[in-house]
Amino acid sequence: MNKYKNVFRPITIKGVEFKNRIQVAPMVPCMATPEGWVTKELIDFYKPFAKGGAGIVTIGDSAINWDYAMDHEAQINLGDDNVKLGLDHIADEIHKYGAVLSIELNHGGRFSNSMNLAAKGLKPVSSTPKPAEIDEFFSKLQGKTPAEVEEMSIPLINKTIQDYADAVGRCKDSGFKMVMIHGAHGMLPSQFLSPYVNQRTDRYGGSFQNRARFCIEMLEAIRRKVGQDFILEYRISADELVEGGMKVEEVIEFVKMIKDKIDILHVSAGMLPNPFTIQYMIQPIYVPYMLNIHFAEEIKKAVGDDLYVTAVGSVMTLENAEEILSRGIVDFVAMARPFVADPELMKKSVQGRTEDIRPCIRCNTCCGRSAFFKKCRCSVNPINGRESDYPKGRVERADEKKKVVIVGGGPAGMQAALTAIERGHEVKLFEKSNKLGGTLHVATKLEFKQDLRNYMNYMIRQTEKCGAEIVLNTEVTANIIKEEKPDELIIAAGSTPFVPNVPGIDKKHVYLSEDVDGGKVEVGNKVIVIGGGLTGAETAYSLAMKGKDVTIVEMQGPDALLNSASLITKFSLQSKLAQTGVKILANTKLEEITDEGIRTINTRFQWQDLKADTVVLALGVRPCKDKVNELRDLLPQMQVHVIGDCNKIGNVYTASHDGFDVAAGI
Repeated sequence: MNKYKNVFRPITIKGVEFKNRIQVAPMVPCMATPEGWVTKELIDFYKPFAKGGAGIVTIGDSAINWDYAMDHEAQINLGDDNVKLGLDHIADEIHKYGAVLSIELNHGGRFSNSMNLAAKGLKPVSSTPKPAEIDEFFSKLQGKTPAEVEEMSIPLINKTIQDYADAVGRCKDSGFKMVMIHGAHGMLPSQFLSPYVNQRTDRYGGSFQNRARFCIEMLEAIRRKVGQDFILEYRISADELVEGGMKVEEVIEFVKMIKDKIDILHVSAGMLPNPFTIQYMIQPIYVPYMLNIHFAEEIKKAVGDDLYVTAVGSVMTLENAEEILSRGIVDFVAMARPFVADPELMKKSVQGRTEDIRPCIRCNTCCGRSAFFKKCRCSVNPINGRESDYPKGRVERADEKKKVVIVGGGPAGMQAALTAIERGHEVKLFEKSNKLGGTLHVATKLEFKQDLRNYMNYMIRQTEKCGAEIVLNTEVTANIIKEEKPDELIIAAGSTPFVPNVPGIDKKHVYLSEDVDGGKVEVGNKVIVIGGGLTGAETAYSLAMKGKDVTIVEMQGPDALLNSASLITKFSLQSKLAQTGVKILANTKLEEITDEGIRTINTRFQWQDLKADTVVLALGVRPCKDKVNELRDLLPQMQVHVIGDCNKIGNVYTASHDGFDVAAGI
C-alpha cells in the first residue's frame, strides 16, 4: 500500500469521503433497456469496478431527456421518474463496496442519434444548425445527405436547462452523492461554449460571456434543484483540437466563471463529433500514455485550491496514477479501459501481483462497439459485458473432469488452456515452435505495439504457471492424438501469410511485412506496401516514421482501408499516415514485381509502373486448414473444436473469445 500512498490517500468533499483517488471514467456499455431503464446486466457490468477497489465509479453517457439528448442506443434515460427505481438499485450495489457512485449526464446536441430522432419526427438540435463532422464523413461514404440540425429556440434552451436540473434531482433522489456534467468532447454544453460551433447572434452567442451563458444557467439551475451539499463534477475539453475551437487559455477563463458552481473539474481533450480528434480522448496504441495530463496540470495551477481536478487519458496502471498524484498536479486520476481489461487491477497492484494484471491493449473494441449499437465487450477479458453469466468473475468448475488436448500455443490456444484449467480439467497443450505466443510474436514487433507486447507476455506467464502441461517444439500428428486419447480436442493451429502468385514474387527485394517489422531485412528508401489492411498500414506508418518514402497499394476501394480496425484506431492511423506522407493507391491491383518496382492495373484498366527499392507483402493470412483436416476426424465431431485463425481469420478479440467460449463449455 505504501507504494501507492498518494493513490490511497482518502479525501472528503462536502461530507462525502472518497477512500482513494481513482475514478472509473465514464464508458458506453449499451446495456440499458431500449426505453432507457437500468438492467441487471448494467449493474453487473459496473459492480466489479467497485468491488475491485475504485474510489469513484462513473456510469457513462446518460441522456438528460429522451426527446433530443439521446446519442446512442441502450443508454440510461434520466428524463423520466421511472428511472429512479433502477438508479436506486445500482447505487445500493456500488455503495456497499465503499465506492462513490457518479453518473455522466449528457445531451448530444448535434451529435444526437439522428435515426432515433427522425423516427419521432425530430431533428438534432444545437446552438447553431451545424451538422456533426462524423455524420458528414459517413454520409459522404454512403452517398447520403447528413442529418439536418436545427438551431435551439429560447423556449427549448430553457426547457433543456431545466431537464439537466431535473435529471440531477432524480439522481440525488436515488441515493447518488455526486454526478458528472458532460461538458467536454463536443457535447451540447460545449456546442454553446465553443466558437467553432456557436454562431448565434442572440444572448447565447457571440461574445465569450454569451457563449458561456447556457452552461452557467444550467449549473445554476442544478444548484437550485439539489442544493450546495451535492457534489458536481464538470467534464471539459481543455483543447478541442480543431481550428477555431476552444483552447486551454479560454477554457481556464471559463473554468474561473463556473468554479463556485462546481466541485470537481474532469479534464479531457478533443471533440467527438470530429472523427480525427477522437484519438485524443480515447487513445489508441499510436498515442503515448498519460496523454492529456499536462492540460489538467495547467488548469489546476490556474484554479489552485478553488477546485478539485481530475486527470484522464491513457492512465494505464496504478503506477501511472501514483506518478501523477505524487507530483501534486491533480487531485484525482480517472481510468476506464484498464478496469474493463481487469477489474481487480487495484487489488492485484496492492498485493504485489502486477504481473497477474491483465493489460488493456488499447484496441478500443470496448469503446468502438457502441458506434454500431453493440454491447461493450473486451478483446482480452472475455467475461467483460457478460458478468451476469459469470457472477464470480470466472467460470464455474465442471461437473466432470476431462482430458483436454490443445493444438497450438497462440492467443486462442493459451486462452483455451487457462479457461479449461479453471474448469478443473487436465490440459495438455502442444506448440510446434520453441515458445508460446503464436502470431502475437509477429504482431508485436513494431515500436508502438507495447500494449500488445504486454498482453503477450501476460498470457505466456499465465499459461506457463496455470497447471497445464506444455509441450514445445512438437508438431502434432494424428498418431500423437491417438496416443494421448483426449476426451476433448481443441485445434488452434493458427495461420500462415498469404503470398500471391504473381510474376517476380521471388525477387530479392520482396519481403513479408513480419520480416520488415521485425528488422530481419534491410529496407530501401522507396518502399511499396502491398495491402491496405491494418497490418500493411501499420508497417507503412512505421517505415514512414523512419523517413522512408512509402506507398500503399490496395486492390479494393478506399472504404476497405483498415477495415479490420476499430473506428477509433482507423481514424487515428489514417491521420498518422497523412502526417507522415504515406501515399495510398486504392482500387489498384498488383500484377507483376519488376527489378525496378511493380506493375499495377486499376479498376479503370489503366496500367501503371511504380518504382521501389523494396516491396513489402501485407496481404493477410490464410487458415492452417491442412492441420485441421488432419486432426478433426480423430474424435467424434462434438468433441473436436476448431478455434482462432485456423477456423476463421480474426484478431485478439476473436482468438480470446474463441478460446474462452469453447473451453467454458467443456
